[in-house]
Amino acid sequence: MKRICFLLLTIILFFSCQTEIEVNIPTYYNKLVVEGYIENDQYPMVSLYRSVPYFSTMSLDYLLDHVVIRDAKVFVTSSKGQTQELYFISSPEAPLFFAYTTNRFMSGSFRGELNTSYTLRIEWGEKIYTSETSILETFDLDSVGFVPRFGRTEIDSVANLRIQMTDDGQSDNYYQFKVKIHCEQFQDRLWITTLPAVFDNSPFRGQTFNYEIVRGAPSTIFMPEMTERELRRYLRGNYRMGDTVYLKYARLDHGAYRFWHSANGELTFGQNPFMSPTPIISNITSSTGEKCLGVWCGLAAKEMMLILDTATTKTSGSAFRF
Repeated sequence: MKRICFLLLTIILFFSCQTEIEVNIPTYYNKLVVEGYIENDQYPMVSLYRSVPYFSTMSLDYLLDHVVIRDAKVFVTSSKGQTQELYFISSPEAPLFFAYTTNRFMSGSFRGELNTSYTLRIEWGEKIYTSETSILETFDLDSVGFVPRFGRTEIDSVANLRIQMTDDGQSDNYYQFKVKIHCEQFQDRLWITTLPAVFDNSPFRGQTFNYEIVRGAPSTIFMPEMTERELRRYLRGNYRMGDTVYLKYARLDHGAYRFWHSANGELTFGQNPFMSPTPIISNITSSTGEKCLGVWCGLAAKEMMLILDTATTKTSGSAFRF
């Protein structure tokens, strides 16, 4: 009887202590969001968006109609004195299919070069936004290949991807890996960041180490049309028999690293870091001194193709672009 009375008293106290909490949602501001890249041997690409309220309902049509910015002026200047205006055009490599970029048919077009700095200038809404990034020097991998999953002695239908690399130990280095998977169920159109999104060499400066390439959570924007089985394949972090895997490995400068490091938590769960209440460190500055969102990122990158075959693991022997 005492136990029953004690239980009833506990339940009464629990419900009597509940209070309503009012949450003040921050005021929504129509800010500029920047997602810009320049990579060795590639044309610069800058996507510009309007920030939206955190609880907005997202869809591809809504993003294209109300979020993508089409009326800005965008310029990139290299430390070698070249200046190129970027134009708003369609591109399959842009996150939302349109971006400010250039191509070989436009006069003055240039591609990114190693050991070169690039200044970004954006003119939009009577404000000027600037940033600077550098394409540093590329690095090589000692080895790369598929390995059995944890606890397995051999590769069955699923495998992990492992690289071995040696840090040069000469300076603070910042690394980023990305992957694309092409298989029967889907083909990644965009590069998917791995987990973590970036890392530095502080734990292994000047040492040789192994690193597991775990595919991060891809964007949820393109998933509504997928079946349940396709979704399971799309959201996986490992690799399956028949997969063709494209691997990009790059060195970043410190400014780009700080952005990706601060955004890592959101990217881990497939969220958009530009829509998160978590503080994200940007390397973009505004002429008015207001807080900016986004990144201008230089990548000193190489690419490689790997195939997980039913009979043997096949790896391309050199850097591969497609």
